[in-house]
Order: sequence, then C-alpha cells, then structure tokens
Amino acid sequence: MNKVISSSVNILDQLHDFIVSIDAVTYQTNHKPLFDSSIGQHLRHILDMFQALIQNSDAPVINYDIRQRGIPLETVQQEGIIALKSVRKWMENLNENDLKRCVTIHTEVDIAEQYSAQFKSSFGRELAFASTHAVHHLALMATIAKVSGCQVDAQYGVAPATATYQRSLLPEAKKPSQVEQPAQPA
Repeated sequence: MNKVISSSVNILDQLHDFIVSIDAVTYQTNHKPLFDSSIGQHLRHILDMFQALIQNSDAPVINYDIRQRGIPLETVQQEGIIALKSVRKWMENLNENDLKRCVTIHTEVDIAEQYSAQFKSSFGRELAFASTHAVHHLALMATIAKVSGCQVDAQYGVAPATATYQRSLLPEAKKPSQVEQPAQPA
C-alpha cells in the first residue's frame, strides 16, 4: 500500500481508537465557553473533508464547501464509529493511480462574504490535506476530552512532522528519514 494511503489509514485508526476510548457523554458535550464545538461536531467536520474526496473520487472537482451539519453523527458516538469505519474501507481501496489524478478543489476562502475559489491539485495532495486536517482536529478533541477528565494517549493529535521531531530526540531514532519522491505526472 502506498505510504500516503497507509499513513492516512493510520491517522483514521488513531481517531477511531480515541473515539471508542471516550464515553457517549464526553463525545457529545459542549464545554462553552472553552470550546464552541463538541468532539462529535469536530468528528463530523473531519469526516466532511473525507466525504468531499469520496463523493468526488471519479470527478474532476472536489468541493469542500459541502458540509453536513446537525446530523446524528455529531451526537451519537456509534454513528461516528460507523462513519470512520466506512471512510477507512474506502481508503484501503485507493491506489497509486488515484493519488496521481489531477483535480480542482472548490473551497470558500472569505470570512466576510461568501466567496469560493478553485485551485488545481492532485487527489493525493488532497488526501494528505484531509489526513493532516484530521490530526489537527484530533488534537482539539483530545484537549476537550482532557477537560472532561479523560485520560488521553499523548500521541493523539501529534502532527507527522512533530512526531518525527520527537523521534529525533531519542538516541535510537537517529536513522535517515524516508522521504517519498513526488509522483511524476502520468
């Protein structure tokens, strides 16, 4: 399996492990004024990014503006777990050719008024974006869980570059890094 795909699967697995480690109340509770969104709402937002990829797997445009706010997944933990498993299954079926596919992304860019821009990209770059975006939100979710009194694995929400840095501080981790070469256009 391609490293970008397998790394994305690993991030989903970490997210799944976190979600199943908390209770239903923690999943759905808002901690205003500290946090405006619950863990379930953060998960829905993460999955919106992956759903944009899934819904446009064969289409030339990926639309990040489509969101599914207010759905049961935001408050029902089991719905979130089912959705994570579904995205993971889809991801396991991706291949090298999928990652090389050229796409256009459509996304809102202005907070003062509704304005969306379009940019050229690749499906692989967008998968990497959705995965690192998930890590960022997992860090927020882990913080919310800690405020709720939960014990949280210290590796939840640690960005790949930060994990590399942390490994570099360990004596036995002084190995050359493995950098995947950019894919050549087809």
